Amino acid sequence: MKKALAAAFVCALAVLLVYVVALLPPMGDPDNPTNGHVVPRYLEHGKQEAGTANIVTGVILNYRGYDTMGEVAIFTAALAGIFAVLGTGRRKIGRAFIDESRVRFSFVSGTAVVLVLPLIILFSIYVILYGKDLPGGGFQGGAAIGAGLMLFTAAFGFCVAQERIPHHVRIILEGAAIGAFFLVGTVGVLGGGNFLTYVLPAFSSEVQATFRAGMLVLLEFAIGIMVGMVSTSILFALLREEETDDLEHAC
Repeated sequence: MKKALAAAFVCALAVLLVYVVALLPPMGDPDNPTNGHVVPRYLEHGKQEAGTANIVTGVILNYRGYDTMGEVAIFTAALAGIFAVLGTGRRKIGRAFIDESRVRFSFVSGTAVVLVLPLIILFSIYVILYGKDLPGGGFQGGAAIGAGLMLFTAAFGFCVAQERIPHHVRIILEGAAIGAFFLVGTVGVLGGGNFLTYVLPAFSSEVQATFRAGMLVLLEFAIGIMVGMVSTSILFALLREEETDDLEHAC
């Protein structure tokens, strides 16, 4: 009986979904509401209203800034869920079996990572800094930071990486984006505007433009740092295969 009810529910849901999809406007139709109203507005007024030549950045951090703030909160919630399942490593001393392998880390690969990692970080800063006007931004730059730190962990091991990027530092940087959104939004309200508007109505237009550009860059950097640290913390949580009180075999 239960299987029959479950099958009936799934079939009804499938019919409903197919019906809803059939009502959607044809893909690529120039008369779609999004193509007729939203997109032209972004393209024609995006640079003036959002304060950025990169329309994608303007949409993410201005037109749909609340949605991006929600995405940042989801990142943090996902990290909290992973820690709830795998543990944070603060109750006991963590270790990873990768550091107990008989195969030693290569001197050549370690030297290569030491030389390449600063370039990766520099590239990520470039991507974040110029994301306001060129393709890129905080999410992309943060992914580059996370990839660089993962490369460092693979070359030197879990213990060394955890020592270089300790838990108490990561936990602060993981909340950088949420703190930046709150700071930018609050400053806008105190300046006489709405939350997350990047404007100060009490000042001249020149000051407003400079302030808005600075706030956008601040948010981009905060998002990049958060993405990089969250990626690293997830990697550490996955590598921490065991927690032990044995100091001899722990990090």
